[in-house]
Amino acid sequence: MGYKPSKKGIPDLETGANLTPMMNLIMLLIPCLLMSTVFIEITVLNVAAPSIGAPGGASDTPPQNDKPPLNLTVTITSKGYTVAGSGGVLGAEVKEGEESKGPTIPIKEASVNCSQYIDTGPVPRDKNRDRKPCTKDEAAQNVHRTFWIYDNEALQKKLVEIKDAYEDEERIIISAEQDVHYEAVIHVIDISRQIKDPASGEVRELFPEVVISPGFM
Repeated sequence: MGYKPSKKGIPDLETGANLTPMMNLIMLLIPCLLMSTVFIEITVLNVAAPSIGAPGGASDTPPQNDKPPLNLTVTITSKGYTVAGSGGVLGAEVKEGEESKGPTIPIKEASVNCSQYIDTGPVPRDKNRDRKPCTKDEAAQNVHRTFWIYDNEALQKKLVEIKDAYEDEERIIISAEQDVHYEAVIHVIDISRQIKDPASGEVRELFPEVVISPGFM
């Protein structure tokens, strides 16, 4: 007659989770994630705020030259760009006997590629409120729409003319109304620092010392 073996001498072994397949999967995913990583290049522009000196400090030091500073200032408004200097505001072209009341370079209507804007439109956006924003389909198909935009080309042309007249001047002050988008300010900073000849590719420096007006900050 046989005896049934007793289970008292057999230890109760608990089986844990096998993590080896999961670790192998993670090791395979790491190279894929690294290959799909998008690296973004960030450019930093050096701008400064106007320095505040002691009262009467400027009059105690005699000027180094007889030529007064230009104090070139570009003010960004919802109506366009106003360019001013020591001689006053450079007004827009007006007829003889009339007074200039508008900006130096007013905004204009132009055709814009929607690929640059998705679910939005160009600045000044307050002026374009009555116009439908560009859709994703329009952006994918490079559809052109008409919007109000800042005339950056005319502003840079005006800055080149000023640079030709004041070759030693390197500083420009940028001011803006409170409701102006930062996108418009960045555009002015970019086009006021330098200009590139599309034919030769030569880069000419305009006003590299950019000063942000404290009223805008």
